[in-house]
Amino acid sequence: MCGACGTGRTAPPWEDVLAGAGPAQRAARAAAAGRLLTGRRLRVTPWRGGYLLATPTGRAHPVGSLGELWAAARPAAPAPEGRRWARAPVPAGWDPQAATVWLAAAARAGAVTAAELPGGLVEFAPDGTARAASAPDRARVGVRGPDPAAALAALLTFAAGPEDDAPPAPP
Repeated sequence: MCGACGTGRTAPPWEDVLAGAGPAQRAARAAAAGRLLTGRRLRVTPWRGGYLLATPTGRAHPVGSLGELWAAARPAAPAPEGRRWARAPVPAGWDPQAATVWLAAAARAGAVTAAELPGGLVEFAPDGTARAASAPDRARVGVRGPDPAAALAALLTFAAGPEDDAPPAPP
């Protein structure tokens, strides 16, 4: 058991490795997850061991990572086919917390199998687990999946911040 967070995990989730593990980062990811869950009557709040997912009845379900959050919030899609990449320079106003939330949801939806971020690389397994490797000083962002251009466009739009009430859902 982890003495710091009280969870049973021994390794930090990929989002903590690539986007930071502090309370401010977790709160920003919870807010971004709430943007993606608009209209689903689910609420996400930060928790010291991850996140709390509240149902419409008020029941709070603790989850330790974004992968667990999306597993609890939406059904799994079939494993995506394709190994093509789409990449772009990191745009001004890039929000790494929103990007990590969007990527976890897109992996759950079957739209991406891997991502390249300014902090490193993450690969998503069909079972919902993810593996991250730090690689700082990247000046671009990329996604791998069946339709990487569409996924990258949606990611860049979502990670630019809340512009309206209808954020782009993962493809």
